[in-house]
Amino acid sequence: MICNGNTYELYSKAFNNKNYSGRFVGRTMARHIPHRQSKVVHLETVIELLKDGDTISYPHYYRTGDLGLKVVVEKLKQAGRKDIKIYGNAYFDNADPWLLEAIADGTIGGLYGNPYRKVGDYIMKGNLLPWVSVGFSHGDRVRKLQTGEVNIKVAFAPVSLSDIHGNGSGVLGKPEHYCGPVGLVNADVEYAEYVCLLAGTINDKLTMPAPISMEQVDFVVGMEPGLASGIGSGTLDIGKAKSNPFNAQVADNVTKLIKASGVVKDNFAFQVGSGAGLIILDNIRAILKESKIKANFSIGGITSLHVDMLEEGTLAQILHGQLFEPSPKVVESLRTNPNHFEMATSYYASVAGKECAVNMLDLAVLSALEVDLKFNVNTVCANGRIIGGIGGGQDVAAGADLTVIFLPLATGKDGKGFPKVVDKVYTRTTPGEVIDVVVTEEYVAVNPKSQSSYKDAIYSNASKYGLQLISIEELHEKSKAKALEFGKIPPNAETADEVVHIIEWRDGTLLDTIKKLAR
Repeated sequence: MICNGNTYELYSKAFNNKNYSGRFVGRTMARHIPHRQSKVVHLETVIELLKDGDTISYPHYYRTGDLGLKVVVEKLKQAGRKDIKIYGNAYFDNADPWLLEAIADGTIGGLYGNPYRKVGDYIMKGNLLPWVSVGFSHGDRVRKLQTGEVNIKVAFAPVSLSDIHGNGSGVLGKPEHYCGPVGLVNADVEYAEYVCLLAGTINDKLTMPAPISMEQVDFVVGMEPGLASGIGSGTLDIGKAKSNPFNAQVADNVTKLIKASGVVKDNFAFQVGSGAGLIILDNIRAILKESKIKANFSIGGITSLHVDMLEEGTLAQILHGQLFEPSPKVVESLRTNPNHFEMATSYYASVAGKECAVNMLDLAVLSALEVDLKFNVNTVCANGRIIGGIGGGQDVAAGADLTVIFLPLATGKDGKGFPKVVDKVYTRTTPGEVIDVVVTEEYVAVNPKSQSSYKDAIYSNASKYGLQLISIEELHEKSKAKALEFGKIPPNAETADEVVHIIEWRDGTLLDTIKKLAR
């Protein structure tokens, strides 16, 4: 398939047998011998470097609190630039209406990254065409830069603080600007032609530690980059999480599965999320305490509970990829605890590197919109509405020894029922071959093709821990029956022939496409 001028190879398998050769693309060198010059400039100076059709990059770690990208787009408009592509991670509702207006007037000509809700609705109507938006995992986003598949003219990196030389940090400066780890932009900084920091505070003295190095930075612009208050991801309060009936019930079932598998052992490594994941994390903590053992590391989005585990000794190390909880406790731990490490996304998940951290995981617990009879997972598109993203889900699912997907059996709204275990997912965002177990509130389905070293233990210990093991086919039937209790199951939305969004697998092959809505 040809998309955005690129010929895509179709996905074949999660771990292909190809032999790769080549080198990472080189980073740019200094254009003049540097000597004590301040790099502080006005944003207009940076915009002047861009020509029509160029690609800029921008990370999403401020999430709905981001302020910098809007200013950059406004300056592009004022300068009359057209057909600029944005190499991002994700686009949230705070991008409405200004990003959509910039697409409509031709300032922005294309998006890389995962569009959520309002931006997703805009794309589903075909408003970004002829450009087809590109969805990818955290690891694949980095891989494309490392291999030179995408070339960035200017990387814009928002930070809470930079010195005048270009040393940037997300945990120094004003607390309201803290963004935590800046690992999501490390590859942009390394491989872009120019790098511009958007700094909430500018220090005239050399500032360390600096996860973004002055060696790679061309410009520093003073501005409000984003608000930490917009970063919070999912339910981060354990009390609120437990008060949600679904969270409590599914977390209990996942915990039974974890105990049956025996995966929690001395020096094991894991990643879990927020919401029900927070309850699961608390249960893992209890198992570690009871067994008087210690987990080796946890990766991904980090919360106060992770920090508590680090401080009490049930967790040896935190590899912190992005901030999920912008609390003083988490930020202070990242800043001062020698076992709390800021992690670059290339280290986390790029398959172009010779190893990555996701491959060290014993356990991954991930949520989903729906799964199907082949254990394929959909985290992006709910019957024609793009409401979620990929994040690190592909990378973590592929890397972990035991990958668990949890989701409700069915949901309902306005007299309609929605089964969550379906015949075929609307959009395949993670292939079933890397999924080991699917868990709902009451039931557990083990993938018979799972290669997990814990599969046999799950089968052997299921009755001991009260697991209701059923086949994925049985789970599918129960899901449909539950959905019908809510109301009629609507048909799939009608689509046209035009592809508006694609899903890449983490090696860059084409995993799936999403077509324009017919209505």
